[in-house]
Amino acid sequence: MSQLRRAMTPIAEPLCAYILVDCSASMSGAPFEALRQGVQVLLNAFERYNGRAVQAALLAFESAPILMTPLQAAHSEAFIADANQILATSEPAGASNLGKALRQLAAALPEGAMTALYLFSDGGFTDDWQSALAQVRPRLKCFYAVACGLSADREALSAADQVLSVDGLTADTLLTALRAIK
Repeated sequence: MSQLRRAMTPIAEPLCAYILVDCSASMSGAPFEALRQGVQVLLNAFERYNGRAVQAALLAFESAPILMTPLQAAHSEAFIADANQILATSEPAGASNLGKALRQLAAALPEGAMTALYLFSDGGFTDDWQSALAQVRPRLKCFYAVACGLSADREALSAADQVLSVDGLTADTLLTALRAIK
């Protein structure tokens, strides 16, 4: 009978987590190192999370979106290797065109999926990102911005549900946020 109950228990819909990393010139130096550290903390939180399944994709952007991993299990060796490769080989350059990245993200979002967005940036966006965010926002369950660097523009980042700072970021903080997603 217990096998029947387990078979009838609905499986929670996976959380689709999209990680946007700002690789623009304004991120040179300490902000980009903070970004790398922050993404590592998020990857560690995904590995430790024992709630619903998490599918993740990472999108790096500057003047244009430059690279996006496929949506895959967040704790998988393939995703972690892809994310680490992007972070290790990316160098800050170009403008911070978040709007273009959000438009690419909107095209990639699965319909009806429970979606979380994690944006790692200094907030110095240079394009019409507000209209792109308005298009994608209704499809997000939650939106976290992680301020990278001491001079991060928290006002621009405040469009997120919650603004976190890399210097106070821990896997436990992110796990608490993950568990709160319903």
